[in-house]
Amino acid sequence: MSKTSCTICKKEFENDRKLHSHLKAHKIRMVEYYQTHYARHDLYDGKIIKFKNKQQYFTSDFNNRGNLKKWLIKTDKAEAQGYCTDLLKKRKNKKKLIYAPTEIELRTTMMPPIHYYNKLFGDYYKLCEEVGLIPKYVEPNEQMFPKSIDYESLKEKNISVYVDTREQKPYKLNLPIDVTTLKYGDYTLSDSEICGNLHIERKSIVDFIGTLSGGYERFKREIERAKEADANLVVLTEDTLDHCLAFKNLPYVSKKIRVTPEFVFHNVRELIQEYPHIQFLFTKGKIEAARVAEVLLLSRGWYDSVDLQNAYDIGML
Repeated sequence: MSKTSCTICKKEFENDRKLHSHLKAHKIRMVEYYQTHYARHDLYDGKIIKFKNKQQYFTSDFNNRGNLKKWLIKTDKAEAQGYCTDLLKKRKNKKKLIYAPTEIELRTTMMPPIHYYNKLFGDYYKLCEEVGLIPKYVEPNEQMFPKSIDYESLKEKNISVYVDTREQKPYKLNLPIDVTTLKYGDYTLSDSEICGNLHIERKSIVDFIGTLSGGYERFKREIERAKEADANLVVLTEDTLDHCLAFKNLPYVSKKIRVTPEFVFHNVRELIQEYPHIQFLFTKGKIEAARVAEVLLLSRGWYDSVDLQNAYDIGML
């Protein structure tokens, strides 16, 4: 077991916990101790790195994603490429990742989004393969997305949307709705071939927080049921990813919620890596979520080949 020592008095301790307890003897807080004796600064503006915990402090190069973006803009291309490649390698090794990080994984950690990697390297997924990560998706293109939908033809074939009985106020869609009991998800299509055996789990931001915190284990069992049936799940949240990352500051989210965005999105990232048949998608409100839900249900399976959040973020979905 590696020991650690106090920089102030040189006394050795068996672990960090005992060292941190010892700091009281010097009347210094943990944040002051590390920022004073192990000063680390934001690469963009030179300000001291904010301290949340030791691991975060020693692995952070920026205080926020805005500074990361500004630094990447001002630095030369070769340095930016090296830095962004190292971010992928470090993430892969630290988290023992198998799959290439999705748009949501990138945007909820201190990493650039997929479109920036494409701008810098030409092909994000090729870069991921080069560092030993398996891409689950391909880059979206316009041909994947239908320009128009022949609803009359679908109605003639008696195609309808199955909605779970627990949905009190179903989305207003352009196809007939049949209320039934679904084993997983809230929406699917009566024709599983047309929807690619897709089931959509609808979430308000409060539902999303609850499911990915207190309801986490129950939700995992639902995901397992979908896996056993060879079904795909899309968790469709009726709020933007930026809002969900800052839900503590939103007036329409109860202040009684004790969990943090960091905790919630840690669970999201775990699920994304563990279950290839699940995706999360954050949209701009209920009306927009209903539009996206219908597009996905009538996708004929193309949705399964692309990162939906990336497609949505770049305006293709």
